[in-house]
Amino acid sequence: MASKIKIMTLNIHNYHDFEERKTRIIKLIKRYNPDIVALQEIRKNKKFHQEDQAKQLNQELKFKYHKFLQVNNINKAKGLINVPPCYEGLAILSKFPFSNEEILLKKHKEDKFVRKILVANIQIENQIIPIWVVHFSNNDLFASLHAKEALNHIKKPQPIILGDFNIKYPSEIKKLAEENNYSTNLNYVSFPEDNCNYDYIFIPKKFTFLTFECLPEIVSDHKALFAEIKL
Repeated sequence: MASKIKIMTLNIHNYHDFEERKTRIIKLIKRYNPDIVALQEIRKNKKFHQEDQAKQLNQELKFKYHKFLQVNNINKAKGLINVPPCYEGLAILSKFPFSNEEILLKKHKEDKFVRKILVANIQIENQIIPIWVVHFSNNDLFASLHAKEALNHIKKPQPIILGDFNIKYPSEIKKLAEENNYSTNLNYVSFPEDNCNYDYIFIPKKFTFLTFECLPEIVSDHKALFAEIKL
């Protein structure tokens, strides 16, 4: 049985200066050498490239397994017509094989965008570790509702949940974690522009954080989180 895994999460800020940042993102991931990388705001926009951004990164990173989940056609959601689609979604890169599925979260009337969870059931030797990649609404209320809804979807085995929760209040995150038998970290700033956290890693309490870092390197508007977890 594998005794530990290394995981990373990063909101890559879609195509904002992506060509300039791409090399830095790749260097960051190579430096920390995670087993699994969760990515948010991944786009597939043929205006820039034929492949989605996760696949572009992986052309150099060489993770054996990867998945991009299309969540929104951004142009359609914004009411733009007669323009090619621009898809945005979630991605996972993994050294381990996995099966994947998705969970559709409730779309609230005033929210332009659909939200989904990318579920990757990672096979590590003789065990399955579910990992959920999330990116909740940027509206405070909807983000809170999405987090609670996501936690209500949990079945055994309990997943690791990571990504951009879009919840900046430590007390709310602490309560969500404690009420649902999760451990997390709060003492960092992952979104410097607002001097707060939006990004988190939740692990079941049966697991342990061996290390946890909010990485100092600037590769996006969000900072990456990196953790080594004892299973």
